[in-house]
Amino acid sequence: MRFDNFLVGRQPIFAVDESVFGYEFLFRKAGTDERAEFYDPVTATSRVLINIFQNFGVKSLTSGRKAFINVDDNIIMQDVLDVLPKENLVLEIVETTNVTPEVINRIDAYYRDGYTFALDDFVLNADYFSMFMPLFSYVEYLKVDMKENCLAKMDRVEKIFHGRHMMLLAEKVETREDFLFAKDCGFELYQGFFFEKPAVIEKKNIEPSKACILRLLSKLSQNTDIGEIEREFRLQPELTLKLLKLINTCSFCLRHEITSIKHALNLIGREAMRKWLTIMLYAGKKGDPVKSTLLETSMLKAHILELLAKKVFGDNYRGLADAFFIGLLSHLDVILGISKEELLEMINVSEKIKHALLYKDNELGELLGLLEATDDIHSDVNQHVLDKLKLSEQDISEIKFEGLNWLADQQEIYKNL
Repeated sequence: MRFDNFLVGRQPIFAVDESVFGYEFLFRKAGTDERAEFYDPVTATSRVLINIFQNFGVKSLTSGRKAFINVDDNIIMQDVLDVLPKENLVLEIVETTNVTPEVINRIDAYYRDGYTFALDDFVLNADYFSMFMPLFSYVEYLKVDMKENCLAKMDRVEKIFHGRHMMLLAEKVETREDFLFAKDCGFELYQGFFFEKPAVIEKKNIEPSKACILRLLSKLSQNTDIGEIEREFRLQPELTLKLLKLINTCSFCLRHEITSIKHALNLIGREAMRKWLTIMLYAGKKGDPVKSTLLETSMLKAHILELLAKKVFGDNYRGLADAFFIGLLSHLDVILGISKEELLEMINVSEKIKHALLYKDNELGELLGLLEATDDIHSDVNQHVLDKLKLSEQDISEIKFEGLNWLADQQEIYKNL
């Protein structure tokens, strides 16, 4: 499907226990200049947003979680919102909205019809209060920018709104320190990429089962004899049983149940085994929301990188398995509490994979860099690399939404970890 040259980003919103509560969908118009032109909200909503949600569905894009989208007075006064689904949708009123009596009446009508609203970029000052106070009774989520409000103001915001019906959401939570501070201030929701940062700086001791997986990944990369790989698995019988259960549950195309590691290697091959072992590294305590989120993010990045590599280099490109593997490795350093350099040394990956992850200076590294730039809606996308690979930002957006659709079908994987 077409996206009219709009670049679409998805940023996670977390609850207190660090489970994903929802996502904000962000839009900007793809440009050919070094800096992309940011979106006109009416155009983005009418041409892109509705098209996306009608084709994919909110549940598919958010795995059943909340979807936050930006609206202003222009959108509110048009009829475009009527076709959007109310379930799991939050209409986020941006700070540039002109709050007129007509806009208030329209919001009141949508509110009575079952739509949910949030206020974006709340700033603790008199001008903001005088403009948006008439909307407070309709708002379920109040989003407070940590960068625009000093730390003292963050604490005051909670005291002012304590006991009201609104949930307080801290935006631009980029570090663990930001998250803990907002949590201490009484905020209930948090938006940003803080979950990708390690919880501790010092090196962790790696669990024996994970150390075994790292050794196995290294052996698989070196084309070690199957017999030696089997002997390594015998040292971890619980890991073997869990891995076989995972493969049998998720490999729906297999005609026969896999009963041994040797059987698995002969049937699905070393590359597929490498994929499943990497997924196993994300396994932690049952229901660990951080590891589940990182697994979901890495799985999505892995699949999108594979699709991008296929589009750029063709279906027969020999690096497709490496593209998937690079995506899976992208957050393992956070899970294991070690640097990417240490991780890559431990599993003895090829120079191609190492350079892609650390320096982004080869074909797969360039694809990874493009994907990460489009994940951050405020980052510039390297037009030179796009031209070199014969890609457009629109191509990347389309593949990302194909990936989100695929991810919604992979939930069985997380249940078995």
